[in-house]
Amino acid sequence: MRIIILPLSTSSRLIITQRTATHPLPPRLDDRLAQRAHIVWSKWENSTTWWKIKVTKWGNAAMDRISYDEWSLKGVPRPPIGLFPSHPKKWWEFWKGSDDLKDRESLMGTKRVPLLYPPHLIKEHEAVECVRQLAEKGLPYHFKYMLLSLVGAPLTLPVALIPLIPNIPGFYMLYRVWSHWKAWEGAKLLKRIVDENKLVLEPSHAIEIVYHSEAPMIVDIPDSPNGEKMLLQDSQVATLANAMDAEEVQAELHRALAQVRGRIKKELEKKEKEKEKEEEERKKNGDAA
Repeated sequence: MRIIILPLSTSSRLIITQRTATHPLPPRLDDRLAQRAHIVWSKWENSTTWWKIKVTKWGNAAMDRISYDEWSLKGVPRPPIGLFPSHPKKWWEFWKGSDDLKDRESLMGTKRVPLLYPPHLIKEHEAVECVRQLAEKGLPYHFKYMLLSLVGAPLTLPVALIPLIPNIPGFYMLYRVWSHWKAWEGAKLLKRIVDENKLVLEPSHAIEIVYHSEAPMIVDIPDSPNGEKMLLQDSQVATLANAMDAEEVQAELHRALAQVRGRIKKELEKKEKEKEKEEEERKKNGDAA
């Protein structure tokens, strides 16, 4: 298991957690169900049925609106054996495997989690603080919305009475329950890793080289006289994924960059509207005088 911090702009960070265990833990029931649902969804995307095409188009748009911080927390894998102290098998736990208990590291919890970051873009204390802030912010947020989604799911039952059309809102609410639960679980694990000082800082010059391949793009936003710099571009995503040896993160990176650009655009529009209001008030005050 390792954690990678990728600066998107001068004020935005994307945290990616990768599984690096040589002997990964077997997937849990919810992970197997999620994988099966992904296969069904892929079939729907290639379907010729009109309502399946509409549903997948709407669903993919809804997925893109989910915060990239939530995707980061959802992607936190189960802790590898040896990260935290484990207790020897009791006599009544005969059904558990004993291979892991032969490893002293599994009993003592002496393993650490590498934290990779571009050293000239992020300082050491900032790297650890980014992980801490993501975990502490995600814990109450995702627990709250997990409960709200759980309450809202039964309210969609009347839709199930419509013939020939599945209860899509209900399925989406159940997905949001699972999504918030996964993010909440990931936030708990990251917080424990930080609190128990399990992180090992590893500056990555291979990642930093990718950032220096293109000049930062300056975008003006409110309360930023010098402008906010987009440190990563879509054209660099493929190269960055190769540098991290993680081709699967390209979609997540493109989604995060689009969300950051959207936030900057909204803030810019808000700033322009505030300027227009100020000008209108000045004109009114001038006419009144």
